[in-house]
Amino acid sequence: MARAKQSSGRKSASARRKRTSAASPPALRPEHQRELFALGLIAVAAVTVVFYVTGTAGVIGASWVELTRRLLGWGALVVPLSLGLLGLAILLQEQYEDVRLTSATVIGTALVLLALLVLLEFSIGVREGLNARIGEGGGIAGYAVLALLSQAIGRPAAFVVACLTGLAGILLTFDITLHELFSSLRDSFARFWATVWNPGQKRAAESSVPAVRQPATDKNAATNDVPPLQSGVDDIVPTPIAERPTRASLFQRPETRAHRTQAQQQTAEPAPKAELGSASPDNTTLLTNLLTTPVPRAPSEVAQKVLEEFEISPTHRAWPLPSLDVLESYPEGTITDEEKRLRSRLIEETLASFKVEAQVVGVNTGPAVTQFELQPAVGVKVSKITTLEKDLALALAATSIRIEAPIPGKNVIGIEVPNSAISIVGMREVIESEEFERAKGRLKWPLGKDVSGTPVIAALDRMPHALMAGATGTGKSAGINALVCSLLLKHTPDELKFIMVDPKMVELIVYNRIPHMLSPVVTELERVVPTLKWATREMERRYKVFARYGFRNIEGYNSAARRRADLEPLPYIVIIIDELADLMMMAPDEVETLICRLAQMARATGIHLVIATQRPSVDVVTGLIKANFPTRIAFAVTSQTDSRVILDMNGAEQLLGRGDMLYMAADAARPIRLQGTWVSEAEVERIVQFWRNATPPETGDEQKKTGAATKEQPDEQSSLQPPGEFLSSAEQDELLPQAIKLVQQHSRASASLLQRRLRIGYSKAAQLIDLLEQQGIVGPAEDGRSREVLKRLEQGDEM
Repeated sequence: MARAKQSSGRKSASARRKRTSAASPPALRPEHQRELFALGLIAVAAVTVVFYVTGTAGVIGASWVELTRRLLGWGALVVPLSLGLLGLAILLQEQYEDVRLTSATVIGTALVLLALLVLLEFSIGVREGLNARIGEGGGIAGYAVLALLSQAIGRPAAFVVACLTGLAGILLTFDITLHELFSSLRDSFARFWATVWNPGQKRAAESSVPAVRQPATDKNAATNDVPPLQSGVDDIVPTPIAERPTRASLFQRPETRAHRTQAQQQTAEPAPKAELGSASPDNTTLLTNLLTTPVPRAPSEVAQKVLEEFEISPTHRAWPLPSLDVLESYPEGTITDEEKRLRSRLIEETLASFKVEAQVVGVNTGPAVTQFELQPAVGVKVSKITTLEKDLALALAATSIRIEAPIPGKNVIGIEVPNSAISIVGMREVIESEEFERAKGRLKWPLGKDVSGTPVIAALDRMPHALMAGATGTGKSAGINALVCSLLLKHTPDELKFIMVDPKMVELIVYNRIPHMLSPVVTELERVVPTLKWATREMERRYKVFARYGFRNIEGYNSAARRRADLEPLPYIVIIIDELADLMMMAPDEVETLICRLAQMARATGIHLVIATQRPSVDVVTGLIKANFPTRIAFAVTSQTDSRVILDMNGAEQLLGRGDMLYMAADAARPIRLQGTWVSEAEVERIVQFWRNATPPETGDEQKKTGAATKEQPDEQSSLQPPGEFLSSAEQDELLPQAIKLVQQHSRASASLLQRRLRIGYSKAAQLIDLLEQQGIVGPAEDGRSREVLKRLEQGDEM
């Protein structure tokens, strides 16, 4: 009987527990708990402000005001500000990558508040704690800390310690270095000084901005209505080029920065000196330029940061194009008819002295050399004339001459004699020429003028890759600048993107922070291989897109994308490597493999390579690289061996330098001699500044809107991920279970969430998201929002 009663009691108790558990409300999600806590902090801050302003607080409010005043003194006024900012940070850190609430931020804020209390207590003198009891100075907290420090090290040293503690708290709170703090303060002072004391210069600078023109509608020009590339972003779209707003305008940095890892901090290098640009005769203007020139980030930091977060963000806006007024006009050099007749007679008399009959039948004057067309008499061998090259140079008093025997398409021999003065071939006259308008191709490259003074235009998309070589100071950098500037004048950021590699950290740094750049210029050698790997993955992704929709190349795809709403046009990508020798010394096998793979396959996808080197030896320009770069440009080299390496023939060792080049087209049997297009530093700076000014600062709302406008293809979710580290098998086995657990805890999935919680780069986070979608755990991206968690795995389920 007793047992029956006990069993019935246990049953009734279990039934009551079931009813209680069934009736209990569901637990709040972590997101709701965090948001409610943040709203509570903001409410306390707002109520505290009302208490201080109105003076009506009630019993609880009066106790709260009295407690804060006695404890913090005058520092109590900071309490509502601190609580409000803390609440906003908690609310915004999930939406905006720049807003991060870490332990360092909390500790830094506490140090700033503590230092403020000590300084407030120090400012009112010694009153044996009377100020603390009446709520003045730093309150009880400030008095206690100051008394402790004064007893330990004395009041003067306590003041120094308090100031340094406050400075350390500022650095921790805003996550900046001491150098960046002073640089920001200097830039702010410079802008204030220029505005207050020299306002006329600012108006003059604004009035001198070059005129803009709308994109051309020529059928040969690059399409200007190309919308940006779709990319599978999640809830945050990074903007690698434009400066993002930071958490405090006073400490706004020249470029956005990601949190540095420990390895990045160890490898940080001092920042190079900033370029001052064009000098002004006015001392005031020179001082203003010096103060307002931002100091660039250390190259290692810039390269490592961009390799962790960057992708093409669609803008869906009408970009203006720079006017040709940003370019300068140069006078054309001339050679007199008398000088032509004199040299023609010298050539004929010199050959006659060696019993070689020939006659000059034509003269072509170019910017650097004059070509004399020589027609030998019947029965005269060409070899007799070519062997007299040095004798002709002696007779003409020339440093060197070049004999082209015969001239392609003509029955004459060309003798190229240097002019007394080399004429500058300006980019403006080449772009405004009829040859440029008639040239076919979308990526037009104004190479220069030939020996007859005719502009020569090449198309990078038809080359499709270019290999440049020449000794130092012969014009390689000028040729690269001519290519980049011509593309910047004709193409918007939605049509064209650049990836630049500059190990010398000198030539290409000027192009940082223009909207055409996929990332800042890569200057660290260890980051080059991941960059090339990213380009290879992007090439393969584009081929998958073409195969899905039935297109053979980027021209057909973009043409259809302008008519179809379900396709987004793809931008061309130009990869420029300024020094190949450094890369081949670091990782020759990997660099050669990746470059050859891109050169073999990337043409149809709109990815083109331009590689330059000053050491064209066989261990740098290997046979495999030469076979995949049929278009070659040789500047002046030091030996015939180097000329044969780059051109497979002699001739480059006889060039004059200063832009004198031999251009070997992919479909040409022999190279042609050109004087390269010259672009001055002032012209480059004006073009770069135009595009920097055309890039508006992107706010958080614009980033969210941009992310919502993106689309994602089912098999191409890794759309334009950064060229960072790739997931290895071991990392995948370690990180994938953590990612699954994390997305199930938060009931949502995004690359930014994994990036913050797992402390990994954007590339790895995006790859984890792809793996989760492939396994059916999360759904596809929808309008840039976080992905939905479709399947939940229990503890014992297999992944």
